[in-house]
Amino acid sequence: MTSDIIATDGVDNVRIPYVAAAAGVTRPVVYKFFPNRHELIKGVLEDFREDYSRRVPNVETPDESVDIATTARAFIDAACDTIDARGSGGWQLLRSVGPDQEIAAISKEFRRQLVQPWLGPLRTLTGVGEAEALALADVMITGAGEILQRWIEGEFSREQVATLLGRIILAVLIEFTE
Repeated sequence: MTSDIIATDGVDNVRIPYVAAAAGVTRPVVYKFFPNRHELIKGVLEDFREDYSRRVPNVETPDESVDIATTARAFIDAACDTIDARGSGGWQLLRSVGPDQEIAAISKEFRRQLVQPWLGPLRTLTGVGEAEALALADVMITGAGEILQRWIEGEFSREQVATLLGRIILAVLIEFTE
């Protein structure tokens, strides 16, 4: 429910009374599980992260028979499947850099957790150092965010998203591996 509110009305409208009314429960019921707004928003991010983590391939111990395009497609599918299952609110929070510094800090930490498993394989594949691998991962996450947002808004089909993101990821990686 909170993810839907974020997706349609923005994070500023995530208030306990509004969430309770949208869920058809009383405010004390929401407070029983989430003592404050911060924890409610954090819960949306955690729920999204956990679902995504179950779906994304393990890149820390890669299957040598699987190429980078297949791995990129698995990442894209995991993101789309998670958005389908949990709503786009968690993804939109992941991209949050707005005026709420608390939310921005949670989002930044979540993004760090998302890219961490990719840093080793990126360093190995490209031969770049830690800082450069982090920058590459950030570029890919930012690009993915923009393209996925267009899918969320109905501008692109899921197949178009997969094709575009696959091409973008491969183009960035090819530039760094040649």
